[in-house]
Amino acid sequence: MKIHGEWEVSQVRNVVVRAFAGNFNEQGVRAMFEDYKAIAPTGVAWASLAQGEYWEMAPSAALKAYTSMREWAIAHGCQCIAFVCPSRFHLEIVQRNTGVVPSDDFYVCATTEEACAWLTTKGFPFSIQDFQHTAFLEKAKRTLENDPLSSFFRVA
Repeated sequence: MKIHGEWEVSQVRNVVVRAFAGNFNEQGVRAMFEDYKAIAPTGVAWASLAQGEYWEMAPSAALKAYTSMREWAIAHGCQCIAFVCPSRFHLEIVQRNTGVVPSDDFYVCATTEEACAWLTTKGFPFSIQDFQHTAFLEKAKRTLENDPLSSFFRVA
Protein backbone atom coordinates (compact mmCIF):
# COMPACT_ATOMS: atom_id res chain seq x y z
CA MET A 1 0.00 0.00 0.00
CA LYS A 2 1.16 3.53 -0.75
CA ILE A 3 2.52 5.62 2.13
CA HIS A 4 0.35 8.58 3.10
CA GLY A 5 1.67 11.53 5.08
CA GLU A 6 4.70 13.76 4.85
CA TRP A 7 7.43 14.31 7.43
CA GLU A 8 10.94 15.46 8.15
CA VAL A 9 13.05 14.32 11.08
CA SER A 10 16.13 16.02 12.50
CA GLN A 11 18.21 16.14 15.65
CA VAL A 12 19.45 19.29 17.37
CA ARG A 13 21.65 18.48 20.34
CA ASN A 14 19.55 16.02 22.38
CA VAL A 15 16.18 16.92 20.85
CA VAL A 16 14.71 14.83 18.04
CA VAL A 17 12.29 16.88 15.96
CA ARG A 18 9.54 15.42 13.79
CA ALA A 19 7.58 17.79 11.58
CA PHE A 20 4.67 16.02 9.93
CA ALA A 21 1.67 17.02 7.84
CA GLY A 22 -1.24 15.73 5.83
CA ASN A 23 -3.24 12.54 6.16
CA PHE A 24 -1.33 9.53 7.44
CA ASN A 25 -2.04 5.87 7.02
CA GLU A 26 -0.45 3.10 9.09
CA GLN A 27 2.38 2.67 6.54
CA GLY A 28 3.15 6.39 6.76
CA VAL A 29 3.34 6.29 10.56
CA ARG A 30 5.59 3.21 10.45
CA ALA A 31 7.91 4.78 7.84
CA MET A 32 8.16 7.98 9.90
CA PHE A 33 8.88 5.80 12.96
CA GLU A 34 11.82 4.17 11.14
CA ASP A 35 13.28 7.60 10.35
CA TYR A 36 12.73 8.63 13.98
CA LYS A 37 14.49 5.53 15.33
CA ALA A 38 17.41 6.00 12.94
CA ILE A 39 18.15 9.52 14.19
CA ALA A 40 17.40 9.16 17.93
CA PRO A 41 20.43 9.46 20.22
CA THR A 42 21.68 6.39 22.04
CA GLY A 43 23.12 6.20 25.52
CA VAL A 44 21.97 9.68 26.58
CA ALA A 45 18.78 11.33 27.79
CA TRP A 46 16.91 13.08 25.00
CA ALA A 47 13.62 14.81 24.24
CA SER A 48 11.24 14.89 21.31
CA LEU A 49 9.37 17.70 19.59
CA ALA A 50 6.48 16.47 17.44
CA GLN A 51 5.40 19.40 15.24
CA GLY A 52 2.03 18.36 13.84
CA GLU A 53 0.48 21.77 13.22
CA TYR A 54 -0.62 20.72 9.70
CA TRP A 55 -1.38 17.08 10.45
CA GLU A 56 -4.82 16.35 9.06
CA MET A 57 -5.59 12.98 10.63
CA ALA A 58 -4.96 9.24 10.61
CA PRO A 59 -7.12 6.15 10.93
CA SER A 60 -7.27 4.19 14.17
CA ALA A 61 -4.64 1.63 13.09
CA ALA A 62 -2.16 4.41 12.32
CA LEU A 63 -2.81 6.09 15.66
CA LYS A 64 -2.28 2.79 17.46
CA ALA A 65 1.08 2.52 15.63
CA TYR A 66 1.94 5.88 17.23
CA THR A 67 1.61 4.24 20.64
CA SER A 68 4.48 1.87 19.83
CA MET A 69 6.58 4.86 18.66
CA ARG A 70 6.04 6.63 21.98
CA GLU A 71 6.76 3.47 23.99
CA TRP A 72 9.94 2.87 21.99
CA ALA A 73 11.12 6.45 22.57
CA ILE A 74 10.60 6.26 26.34
CA ALA A 75 12.34 2.86 26.50
CA HIS A 76 15.31 4.32 24.59
CA GLY A 77 16.05 7.41 26.67
CA CYS A 78 13.39 9.94 25.67
CA GLN A 79 12.55 11.92 28.80
CA CYS A 80 9.73 14.08 27.44
CA ILE A 81 7.70 14.82 24.34
CA ALA A 82 6.24 18.16 23.25
CA PHE A 83 3.41 17.78 20.73
CA VAL A 84 2.27 20.75 18.66
CA CYS A 85 -1.31 19.69 17.95
CA PRO A 86 -3.58 21.34 15.35
CA SER A 87 -6.72 21.36 17.53
CA ARG A 88 -8.54 19.97 20.56
CA PHE A 89 -10.42 17.69 18.17
CA HIS A 90 -7.14 16.15 16.97
CA LEU A 91 -6.00 15.71 20.57
CA GLU A 92 -9.27 13.99 21.51
CA ILE A 93 -8.90 11.56 18.60
CA VAL A 94 -5.28 10.84 19.61
CA GLN A 95 -6.27 10.26 23.24
CA ARG A 96 -9.19 8.01 22.31
CA ASN A 97 -7.06 5.82 20.03
CA THR A 98 -3.73 5.76 21.86
CA GLY A 99 -4.51 6.32 25.52
CA VAL A 100 -1.80 9.01 25.57
CA VAL A 101 -2.85 11.98 27.67
CA PRO A 102 -0.99 15.15 28.60
CA SER A 103 1.24 14.54 31.61
CA ASP A 104 4.50 15.64 33.15
CA ASP A 105 6.41 14.02 30.26
CA PHE A 106 3.90 14.62 27.42
CA TYR A 107 3.03 18.25 26.74
CA VAL A 108 0.45 19.34 24.18
CA CYS A 109 0.55 22.89 22.84
CA ALA A 110 -0.49 25.05 19.90
CA THR A 111 2.82 26.55 18.71
CA THR A 112 6.43 25.63 18.11
CA GLU A 113 7.50 28.50 20.37
CA GLU A 114 5.47 27.07 23.24
CA ALA A 115 6.99 23.62 22.66
CA CYS A 116 10.49 25.13 22.66
CA ALA A 117 9.86 26.92 25.96
CA TRP A 118 8.51 23.75 27.61
CA LEU A 119 11.43 21.61 26.39
CA THR A 120 13.81 24.22 27.80
CA THR A 121 12.10 24.05 31.23
CA LYS A 122 12.48 20.25 31.11
CA GLY A 123 16.27 20.60 30.74
CA PHE A 124 16.52 20.38 26.95
CA PRO A 125 17.31 23.91 25.77
CA PHE A 126 15.66 24.50 22.41
CA SER A 127 14.72 27.73 20.67
CA ILE A 128 12.71 28.63 17.61
CA GLN A 129 16.05 29.33 15.87
CA ASP A 130 16.94 25.65 16.44
CA PHE A 131 13.80 24.51 14.60
CA GLN A 132 14.90 23.40 11.11
CA HIS A 133 11.54 22.63 9.49
CA THR A 134 10.01 26.05 8.80
CA ALA A 135 10.13 25.58 5.01
CA PHE A 136 8.45 22.17 5.39
CA LEU A 137 5.63 23.73 7.45
CA GLU A 138 5.15 26.57 4.97
CA LYS A 139 4.90 24.09 2.11
CA ALA A 140 2.40 21.95 4.09
CA LYS A 141 0.29 25.03 4.83
CA ARG A 142 0.23 26.10 1.16
CA THR A 143 -0.65 22.56 0.08
CA LEU A 144 -3.59 22.38 2.48
CA GLU A 145 -4.82 25.87 1.62
CA ASN A 146 -4.83 25.03 -2.09
CA ASP A 147 -6.32 21.54 -1.82
CA PRO A 148 -10.02 21.73 -2.72
CA LEU A 149 -10.61 18.41 -0.92
CA SER A 150 -9.05 19.56 2.33
CA SER A 151 -11.27 21.04 5.01
CA PHE A 152 -8.31 21.89 7.21
CA PHE A 153 -8.71 25.68 6.94
CA ARG A 154 -12.45 25.70 6.27
CA VAL A 155 -14.78 25.89 9.21
CA ALA A 156 -18.50 25.47 8.63
